[in-house]
Amino acid sequence: MEGANAMPLPEAILVPIAHSEASLEAVTIAATMAKQKKARFYLVHVIEVNRSLPLNAELEADARRGEQLIRRAEEVAAAAGYPVSGTLLQAREAGQAIIDEALDNAVDTIIMGISNSDAAGVASAVRLGRTVEHVMKHATCAVWVVRQSMVPKAGPHHE
Repeated sequence: MEGANAMPLPEAILVPIAHSEASLEAVTIAATMAKQKKARFYLVHVIEVNRSLPLNAELEADARRGEQLIRRAEEVAAAAGYPVSGTLLQAREAGQAIIDEALDNAVDTIIMGISNSDAAGVASAVRLGRTVEHVMKHATCAVWVVRQSMVPKAGPHHE
């Protein structure tokens, strides 16, 4: 539904996924938009490799967690009606790897999820984090940031 003043829907979308509900919300949004436009849609999870290790180091535990995360994101996209497959990358810096992946796939929009809570799950000031900040500063395409909903998904409502 693109009107005269509406923002055009993306033609190609990249969603970097991390271990957060906000990332999965970004996947749902991207899948819904991609379905409307029949856009190209990419998922990527980046494992950051410590500089003390070779870039191609076998990080089995991280790779297993990354593959599980990609499978979960693929399920979320399929549930939103637009199946997609994800890619697992290893890089020194996730932010630059995301930008490189966006350039390699000629995406016009990166959609990233950010959490709105601290490690204890308590709502806190929104911190973008170094990866999101790097992508926002250096990406040549549009970057959309989706903040995780602060409303609990289920449970009793208190008034």
